[in-house]
Amino acid sequence: MKNMEIELASLNAWPAFKQIDDNGWISRFANGYTKRANSVTILRPKVNSLESQILNHEHLYNMEGQPCIFRLLSFNNNIEIEDILNSRGYANGDHSLVLSQDLKNKEYQALEFDPITVDEWMKYYCELSNKEIKAHSTHIKIIDDIKGKYLLAVLPKNKNIMSCGLGVVSDGFFGIFDIVTHPQYRNKGYGYELINGMLHWTIQNHTYTAYVQVIAENTPAVKLYQKLGFELSYEYYYKIQNFAQHQH
Repeated sequence: MKNMEIELASLNAWPAFKQIDDNGWISRFANGYTKRANSVTILRPKVNSLESQILNHEHLYNMEGQPCIFRLLSFNNNIEIEDILNSRGYANGDHSLVLSQDLKNKEYQALEFDPITVDEWMKYYCELSNKEIKAHSTHIKIIDDIKGKYLLAVLPKNKNIMSCGLGVVSDGFFGIFDIVTHPQYRNKGYGYELINGMLHWTIQNHTYTAYVQVIAENTPAVKLYQKLGFELSYEYYYKIQNFAQHQH
């Protein structure tokens, strides 16, 4: 049950601008920013007609000018869905791990997080990840739309920002998002120090289960979270429509 609870908390923590629940098939739209907020998360794979359910969702996304992306969760039986998607030419997308841990009776090093605005935090995030801030207006809007309590975390050292991240409290869970460390300062313990401080913050805010979604191939990140006490809860992966061939 806990996996489903984490999944629902994570959907609420990272809001889409539009969300439709069709018998446990959750379609989300956010101007194409992140697959997580622009895909169909299938909470309950069993429906009367899988084929027509899939076609309906394709139509929804294609009307928005987006490819249809399905997000399949490892704790469900997705074999029939995958067979149909494969026959329709869907490609495999990222494979991600959801790691979690119970924080009760654990201690983490406190960090002083100065209050900052979303715009200020986004400036640091884009500088650290070498991205154009003007491409992140949707990202800013997603954070502005977060309903629960959230933490805009930055780690300054000698007037430089080393790492930053976002923590969101939702449905009694603490989700960790958007962790980035300056390329020059990676593997020096700054990410570890930042997340340590974020976990201390959430315990102070009486939320005792933390989770994070990590791309499976990102071995350094997976190792970092394991070092911090996280363990695998479940996995998910994307199936992505070949949109180009549907536009002719």
